[in-house]
Amino acid sequence: MTRIFVLFFSILTAIPAAGPINMTKEKQEDNAILTFGLIADIQYCDCENHGTRYYSHSLAKLTEAIEDFNNSKAEFIINLGDLIEKDFKSFQPVLELMRKSKRAVFHLPGNHDYSVRQRYKNRVTRMLAGEDGYYSFSKGGFRFIALNSCDISTYSGSLRSRFKAGTMLARLQREGHKNAFDWNGAIGRKQVRWFKSELAEAREMGQGVFIFSHHPVAPEGAHNLYNREEMLEIVSAYDNIIAWFSGHKHEGDYGYYSDIHFVTLQAVVETANTNSWAMVEVYENYLLLKGRGREESRKLAW
Repeated sequence: MTRIFVLFFSILTAIPAAGPINMTKEKQEDNAILTFGLIADIQYCDCENHGTRYYSHSLAKLTEAIEDFNNSKAEFIINLGDLIEKDFKSFQPVLELMRKSKRAVFHLPGNHDYSVRQRYKNRVTRMLAGEDGYYSFSKGGFRFIALNSCDISTYSGSLRSRFKAGTMLARLQREGHKNAFDWNGAIGRKQVRWFKSELAEAREMGQGVFIFSHHPVAPEGAHNLYNREEMLEIVSAYDNIIAWFSGHKHEGDYGYYSDIHFVTLQAVVETANTNSWAMVEVYENYLLLKGRGREESRKLAW
């Protein structure tokens, strides 16, 4: 099993009820099995704002989120991708802030993280998530699987990857798929085999599974993985997968498929003054996703 720790930076009962809830009216419980934090699409750069995206405001927003994580019971934080908007130099101030986290921080690569010069692209993968860009770890009786959804992409540092992505993208465009855009990506064959082995091992060990990727797989839309159907077919064979968390789609989203919750977080970079991140509290048969700022709160049975 591939494992990665902090890298270089300190590093309900019924499904129809799964949706926004007023957390202020929820009974406050303190017996969560574990708690972790989520944040997505920070997309910092020292550059002009564009539309609703305020890139230079992201450092102040990240500072606010880090302070909340540090004051919480979170055992670790997962960044769902797109630390930067562009330019390799943009990583430095963001990662300096991440080092202030008192909790372990795990990173996923996002498409904008590769908006750097070609010579830096492979370095980005290693810096954020190890050589392959995907990994897993176990905690509290659960397995956490972080996927590299930029594995096969038109912006990859690998010529072979870019060629495969171009072929997949052309097919999706011919067939009129909603996700036929060059900002998306796919899980490659080697990673798919690894993913299947992780799921099988987790089931054998009686572990509940949480999956993370930058690109979402459900519900269907313009921001999905190229091979979303394949990934949905894989996960539908397992009854121990609890939730799949993603970023990339800035307005956020929620889907439910094969008894699995698919939650897409809203982007930090959006709007001038409002923020977005979440705390996830895991209980015996449900999750409380406690949204901050624009992020919706949800109670999700499992």
